[in-house]
Amino acid sequence: MRVAVVDTSPLINLTHLNLAQELALFFDRVYVPRAVREELNKKGRFRHRLNKLYRTGFFERCMTAGTFNVQLLQAELHKGESEALIQAQEKQALYFIGDERRARAIASRMGRNAVGTLRLLARLHIEGRAPEVAGLVAKLRRDLDFRASDEIVQQAINLAAEPI
Repeated sequence: MRVAVVDTSPLINLTHLNLAQELALFFDRVYVPRAVREELNKKGRFRHRLNKLYRTGFFERCMTAGTFNVQLLQAELHKGESEALIQAQEKQALYFIGDERRARAIASRMGRNAVGTLRLLARLHIEGRAPEVAGLVAKLRRDLDFRASDEIVQQAINLAAEPI
C-alpha cells in the first residue's frame, strides 16, 4: 500500500488548484497530522474544504503518538512538518509530501521519499490530470504568494518523468 503523510503547504496548494484528490493516482492513502489540521483550520474557508477531502475516504486524520520525537524535530522544523515526519514513521508511510527543503532533506535521511507541490504538479501534468505547470505555478504565485524560482520549477519538470 502506498501511503503518504502531507504537510500544510502542499495540501493548501493542491486544494487551491482543485488537484488534491488527484493524489489518489500516486497514493492509496494520505494522512493529515493534527498540527497540519490546526494550521489549516486557522485559514478561514479551508475547514470546509478539508472536511470535503476527508469525506472521500482517501485523506485521513491522524494523531502522533511520539510527542517527544516531534519536539526534537521542532528544533529544526515547524510543528506541522515535525508531526508529519514522525507520523510517517509511525504509520510506516514511505512518502512525505512537503515543500520545505529542510523537511524534505530530513525525510530522506529518515528513509522517506520526499515530494513537493512542484513535482506533484509536473507529474500530474505528464499523466494528463493537470494543465501545464507554468500556468499552475502562476496561479499559485498570484493567489497564494507561492515562492519558487523558475529554476526550481524547471528542476521539478525535469524530474517529472520519474514515477512517484
